Amino acid sequence: MDILFQLLSSKNTIFTFDELLSIFWSTNTQTFKNKLSYYIKKWILERVTRWIYSLKNKEINKFELTNKIYSPSYISFFSALYHHWIIFQYENDVYLAYKKSDTRKILDFDIKLKCVKKDILFNPTGIINNGIYSLAWPERAFLDTIYIYWDIHFDNISKLDYQTLLELLPIYKNANLEKKVKTYFIKW
Repeated sequence: MDILFQLLSSKNTIFTFDELLSIFWSTNTQTFKNKLSYYIKKWILERVTRWIYSLKNKEINKFELTNKIYSPSYISFFSALYHHWIIFQYENDVYLAYKKSDTRKILDFDIKLKCVKKDILFNPTGIINNGIYSLAWPERAFLDTIYIYWDIHFDNISKLDYQTLLELLPIYKNANLEKKVKTYFIKW
């Protein structure tokens, strides 16, 4: 029951195959697969997608799930902007900065992957990693969104720190992006 206690007391809502392997302390893959199968049959764990599992009847954190399916990535664009109250329109889909663009349906939402250059994706500046998922700061999400979508309306740019935006702009190496950002703050 030590395993069950570890699972239930974990702050994670999603577990990868490797994470479960370390929790089960198993060196034999077949023994581990048998234990995993047992926990699924006893309705303790359920398979969400390939190599990804959750506790049965526990609410899943969508940000955690998407970050574990697609790694390396971070939550940005409309998902992060809504989380930080820069936009007010809720969208059930989760937007990730990733190495390629794609859309994937999982459970009751879509994962929308948006391709950003590797220099941007692997730069940790302006990204919060809380140990469960990675989320862009409001300023980083704002810049990512303009970088991909260009002409867009934001509901509450007063929450953005202009100095932080200026410090993050060099990540993108894009003079047009700098000009576009300034147009948002001329009126403000």
